[in-house]
Amino acid sequence: MKNINNEETKCIKELCVENPDIVLKTEFGIGHYRFVDCKDLKGGTVLEFKLLKDTKYKDTGNINENIGEMCFLTIGQFIYIHNNLAFA
Repeated sequence: MKNINNEETKCIKELCVENPDIVLKTEFGIGHYRFVDCKDLKGGTVLEFKLLKDTKYKDTGNINENIGEMCFLTIGQFIYIHNNLAFA
C-alpha cells in the first residue's frame, strides 16, 4: 500500500466527513456504513467505516455476524466507489 502525504489524507478525510455514508454490497448482502476515521495500516492509509443498524438494509445482521461491523477501504477503493456514484 502506497503512503500518501498529510495534505492528501486531509482532503480525503474532509470528503468523508462531508459525505460519511456509503452502501456496500458484500458477499453477505448489502450494508449501510458510516465513516469513522483515517487509520495507518502497514505503512498505508485506510478509511475506517462502521456498519449501521439500518432497518432499510435487511442484510445488516448477516453481515455483522459473518464479517463484523468494521470495514476498511484503501484510498483507491473509496475513490472508485465515489467515481461510480458520480455516474449513477
